[in-house]
Amino acid sequence: MTSTTVPTSSTSTVPDPVGAAVLSAIRVGSHSGHDRVVFEFRGRPPTHHAAYVDRVTRDGSGDPVPLQGTAFLQITLHGATMDNSFQETDPTRVLRYDGPRRLTPELPVLREVAEAGDFEADLTFGLGLARRTPVRVFVLTNPTRVVVDLAQ
Repeated sequence: MTSTTVPTSSTSTVPDPVGAAVLSAIRVGSHSGHDRVVFEFRGRPPTHHAAYVDRVTRDGSGDPVPLQGTAFLQITLHGATMDNSFQETDPTRVLRYDGPRRLTPELPVLREVAEAGDFEADLTFGLGLARRTPVRVFVLTNPTRVVVDLAQ
C-alpha cells in the first residue's frame, strides 16, 4: 500500500460545525486493486454526486480546471465547505481547511486531485485519472469521511 496524507486543518477545540461540514484533510493512497481518495470533514456527512465529465470546470466561472490524465471525474459534496465563516457569527467557531487544494500523487489510476469550487455549501473536486474505471463512493463516520475508490 502506498499512501499520502496531506496537512490537515490545525487541531482545534472548536466544536463541530452546526451547518455545512468543513473539510479537514484529503488523503490519497494506492491499495491492492484500487486507488483511494478520502475527504475528511468536521461535522455531519455531506451528500455526494460523482460523474465522469469531458472536462472539469470551476464552479461559478465555468473555466476549465486543468488536470493530468485522460479521464476526468467530478465530485460535488453537498453540505460541505473549506471555510465556514459564511455561516458563523461567532469568530471563535470558524473552521478553515489549510491544506493543499491540488495533489499530484501519480498513482496507478489517480493522477491528480484539484479543488474546483466552494460555493454555498457545495464543495467540488476534479480527479484526473489515467483511464475511465469503475468508481465507488461511500461515507464513513467517526470521523466523517467521503471515500472514493477507483478500480485499478
